[in-house]
Order: sequence, then C-alpha cells, then structure tokens
Amino acid sequence: MRLIIGIDPGKMTGMCLYDLDECKPVGMWEIPNGVKGFTEPFEELLPDDDLADIACEGFTLRSSNKFTADLSGVEIIGWLKGEGYCDSFPEPIQHMQLTRLRKYKDDYAQSPVTKLMKAHGFKIAKGHARMSLSVAIWHAAMKLHHIPSLELLKPKDS
Repeated sequence: MRLIIGIDPGKMTGMCLYDLDECKPVGMWEIPNGVKGFTEPFEELLPDDDLADIACEGFTLRSSNKFTADLSGVEIIGWLKGEGYCDSFPEPIQHMQLTRLRKYKDDYAQSPVTKLMKAHGFKIAKGHARMSLSVAIWHAAMKLHHIPSLELLKPKDS
C-alpha cells in the first residue's frame, strides 16, 4: 500500500489517507482547533512506511476570497513548510475543477470524490474531509502522474 496524506487546512481541518494502489480513501478526519489541533494527529501518521507523499490545499489571499479574518489555514501551511513536510499546495480551483467539486458549477453528488467516500463508508459532514481527498487525488494525478487516479477522474461516457 502506498499512501498520500491530503489536507484541507483551516480552523476545522480535513485530513485523509488516499491509497494509491487501490485508489480509495482508507482514513478521513475533520480536526478542530487549527494548527494546535492539527499537528499531533498529523505527526501520528508520519512514521507509516507506506507514506508516499503529502499534499495540502494552498491559500492565496485575493479580493475575491470571502475572507473572514481566520488565518488558521495559513498557519497550518506555514507550519508544514517550516517543518519541511510538504511542497505540494494546489489552489482550491485546481483540485476542485479536476475532481468536479466547484461550488456553483458542479453537482457534488456526481464527483468521483463523493462517490469514493460513499462507496467506502465515509460520511461527508461539512466537507472538509472531502476536500482533503480532492487534494490527495489531485496530487496523485497531476504531480505523480498516477494513471489509475487519472482514470478515476475521467468523465464516464454516456
């Protein structure tokens, strides 16, 4: 088994383990309390010999962001960079477009991410775990050029 940790950083952080060999999630969590709540559960996953990579959603402050003064996601990204854990930070539009999870353009129920979660018994809750899986699958497809993950993302012909 080869695993990717996917992270959707924030005050409530989504984190998942994506199995590259089986193209499926094997663990999914929503972790409260920003960087203080995140670091310990994250570091518990690191000794795993099957860990192939880590990917975390990026954050770029721009006028179009619905910015509400909580910078927990930025703190987590800074911690990951500072500790040298991660160097893959796709912007939300990058992974959400590929996995068909855009807010006003896609039907979330038809996303391969949502289908994988349901097929393997994971609850969607507020969506932070789903976004972390989207980040992990994006990383597998776009950075690792993992053919089975790319196939998973192809729209099915009708």
